[in-house]
Amino acid sequence: MIKKFLLSVLMASLMLSVQFSFTGCEDNDDSGPDVSGSADQFAAANEYNVKARIINFGGLYTCADIEVTKDSSVVEDALILVNTDTIPYEYGLYQTALTTAGSYDLTITHNGDLIASGAGVTIPESIPVITNLDSGDVHQRESDLTVEWNSVSNVTSWQVTSSVSGSQAYESTLLPLDSRSHTISGSYFLPGTHDIQVNAINGLYPGDDNALSNPEVGYEIEGPKGYFMGIAQSDNVEIIVND
Repeated sequence: MIKKFLLSVLMASLMLSVQFSFTGCEDNDDSGPDVSGSADQFAAANEYNVKARIINFGGLYTCADIEVTKDSSVVEDALILVNTDTIPYEYGLYQTALTTAGSYDLTITHNGDLIASGAGVTIPESIPVITNLDSGDVHQRESDLTVEWNSVSNVTSWQVTSSVSGSQAYESTLLPLDSRSHTISGSYFLPGTHDIQVNAINGLYPGDDNALSNPEVGYEIEGPKGYFMGIAQSDNVEIIVND
C-alpha cells in the first residue's frame, strides 16, 4: 500500500514539473545575494539519456526519481545506485524512498558497463510555499497572474509551472535564485482549473534550460546526456478561471 502511494505521488510530481528554478536565503546585504553559478557540464560519452532527480518531500522522506532511455526507448534493466540504495524499476521509471543523507551520489550500469555517474548532489532544505494565492481563488480569464513564494535555502534556481487536467500548460525558464515572484501571461488562462506550482532546484542554474528539454551534454552527470539534480516542489494551488 505504501509503495503504491509513493508511486502515485512521484508520478504526479513528474507530470507537474519538467523544469524548475531555485531561490536562496534572504540576504540583508545591500549588494544582494550572489546569484552567479553554473552546472558542471560533461560531453556525452554514450547514447543514453538520463533524467535523475532527488526529491525532498518536506522532511517526511526523500525519493529518487530516475528515467533512463536509449534511442528514445526506455531502459528497464539498468542497475542504479544512489549512495548505497538500489533503485528499482516500475512503470517506466526507477523510483524509491532513500536513506536520508547530506549529499547523494549516482551510478548507473547497463549490460555490465558503467553508463552514468554523478556526485555530491544536494536537495533544497525545505519545500517552497506559494504565499499570495489560495486554492479556490477565482482568476479573470486571459489576465496575467503573479505568483509569489517564500525563501528556501540550498537552491540554485526556481521554476514556476501551470497545469490543466494533469497536462503542463506553462513552464517558466529557470529563474535566478533571488527571485521571489513570477508573472504568467494571461494568454495561458483560459476557462478551467489551473494548478500552479513552484519548484526549488539545486544543481541547475538560469541558462541551463536545455537540460530539461533537449540536452546535448550531461549536467552534473558524466556519461550520458541529461541531468542529475535535487528538487523540492510546492503544493499545487488550484486557480479557477470561469467563462
